[in-house]
Amino acid sequence: MKPLSPRKRRLYLIALVVLFFVVVPIALLYAGGWRYKAGFGLVQIGGIVVAVPLADATVTIDGDVIGQSGFFDRSFYISNLAPSSYVVQVEREGYYPWSRTLVVEPQIVTTASARLVSKETRALLIQQATTTSVSSTTRTVLAAEYNALLEAFETAATSSEVRGGQLVGMQLAVEEGNVYLRWPDGGRRFPDNFCARPSYCVDEIEVERGRPHAISAVFFADGIVYATRTGGVFFSDPDVRPTELTVPLYPHGGADVRVVDGRLIVKDDDTLYEIEGL
Repeated sequence: MKPLSPRKRRLYLIALVVLFFVVVPIALLYAGGWRYKAGFGLVQIGGIVVAVPLADATVTIDGDVIGQSGFFDRSFYISNLAPSSYVVQVEREGYYPWSRTLVVEPQIVTTASARLVSKETRALLIQQATTTSVSSTTRTVLAAEYNALLEAFETAATSSEVRGGQLVGMQLAVEEGNVYLRWPDGGRRFPDNFCARPSYCVDEIEVERGRPHAISAVFFADGIVYATRTGGVFFSDPDVRPTELTVPLYPHGGADVRVVDGRLIVKDDDTLYEIEGL
């Protein structure tokens, strides 16, 4: 085999140098998270992670189906997203749809945890009896237990701080008829629901503010349950990012609410109910 001529050597060397200066910058841009996106141009990409609590739930982003949750697979990672806002929705038959507008920033993964609330929640009437029995519409308890439930409404309802679940470390307050969820420790990382976007967080969420005058609020089922004078009792999945999930639990205004031994109890005048299915 004949050796390459000096001219060919120079041509190969020039080709390799040109290839080096073309490929290396592209590789560096790719490693740095840069991508070309139609309509956006060359941008640094980010991603979204959504945790889903139940199987058989459908996850969409801007109307496009991402997948369906399974028995074990309940976390979805959507990658290569251009910096922008995206509407993520989680739906499951028999449950209220959950939706959030999530902002993606360069080289950052935005996270959210979906909260699915059953449409089958109901208020069971609590009655006194000498023996315990259960029917489909009532819950019968002994007189001592009934009196203990009534006594729970003699103390303030607002839970100051939750120590378990997704809302750990957060504080709840009812002030001038409004309900606020607060993150008191600015030295620690803000929870995702306090961040309108990854780079901007607040230390307070207005759970309920406006015409319905809030009477009380408690932490329950990884969310907040609050009672109002005119609207009734509601469950809220508080988040500074739209759209906050609010579900009616008891439709009559003036009722009050407490959590007693892990049970959600509503008092309407002198009548007690237990909210089941939340």
